[in-house]
Amino acid sequence: MRAHRPIARDARRSRGFAMLIVLLISSIVIVMVAELAYQAGLELLAANNVSDIGTIEYAIDGQFEVVLGTLRHDKRQNEIDAEYDAWNEGDIRSRRDGDVALATRVFDEQGKFNVMRLVGGQNDAQRLRAREILDLFRDGISEDKAKGGDLDLADAEDIADRVLRHLKREGATGQVPKPKTLPAGVPLLLDELLFTDQRDDRLIGSLLRDVQTKDRVAPGLHRYITCYSTGVGAAKINLNTAPLVVLRALFSNVQDRDYAQGIVDRRRGSSAETTETPSAGMNPTTADPQEGGGNPFTDVNQLSDGSVPNLTAEVLQRNGIDVGVEFDTKSDVFSVRIQGSTTRTQRDELYVVERAKTENGQWGFRFLLHQERTDRLLEVEDDAPAVTPQ
Repeated sequence: MRAHRPIARDARRSRGFAMLIVLLISSIVIVMVAELAYQAGLELLAANNVSDIGTIEYAIDGQFEVVLGTLRHDKRQNEIDAEYDAWNEGDIRSRRDGDVALATRVFDEQGKFNVMRLVGGQNDAQRLRAREILDLFRDGISEDKAKGGDLDLADAEDIADRVLRHLKREGATGQVPKPKTLPAGVPLLLDELLFTDQRDDRLIGSLLRDVQTKDRVAPGLHRYITCYSTGVGAAKINLNTAPLVVLRALFSNVQDRDYAQGIVDRRRGSSAETTETPSAGMNPTTADPQEGGGNPFTDVNQLSDGSVPNLTAEVLQRNGIDVGVEFDTKSDVFSVRIQGSTTRTQRDELYVVERAKTENGQWGFRFLLHQERTDRLLEVEDDAPAVTPQ
């Protein structure tokens, strides 16, 4: 009986060793299966993303055609612009195309301040406008300036000087190469200002783009300045679409900046609220509000005709504002930001187009820019969809 005990112990040892091998192999198989399942999930997600990107691109293309059609119709129907024109309505700003949610924002580039006026302004007052915009455009945000908050006047003047030196090509570094057909002082796109001065490109970047602060959105300079313009009087600002910040910056006298709000109130009001007569030489048929509503200016000379309370020719003169040089009432250059998103992914496209007549006399478009964007376009307080007044 004693001779059989070592054999029994060996059998138990063999069974234990075999169990360890089975457990080890099982663990390896489980890990391999889990890895394969994970990889398969990633591949499926990637495939879905690729499919979504294709769907989003088609939806964005379709939405862009809708915007172009709206801008073309606006040119044919309206002799002047207004905040309530169809290209600025809520139906354009937000809609769905199947599984794709589309957010669209159309900006009138001629409602902004053209940075090239810093080097090509007709007088000193015009060349100082950008300093005022830098000082005003995030007024009241009160956060760290590097994170999107207020600039003080000294910082605004310093940045304006750096931008001016860059536009004049006076010792600027990190410049983007330009085609030889472009004048040396013409930027290709607004983002070129990132190369204004490499010592603080993070600050310049935070200024150009919308930034989320603790409880507010700090708007980006892209909303108020532009490098695109066209035609005669290319640097003129559209009196009917310019944001409040741009209008306030035009008044170099700080005590006069409240007139900017008066201008906005006037163009948003109803025609019954004003009693002015059409200016000399103006077509009386254009004196009424356009089909979009509101009470837009039909002639820049109406700025001092009494429809804006207390705004007189004397006030304009002391602020260095020549209405014939500074303003217009119709634009032809627009930027279009379209964001398409599904539950899995999103894509953001930026277009800049100019309305122009084709060879057969019809209105078409000249493309000035098309690029994919990665910065976010956020909703700011004055960016609510326009509502046609009743």
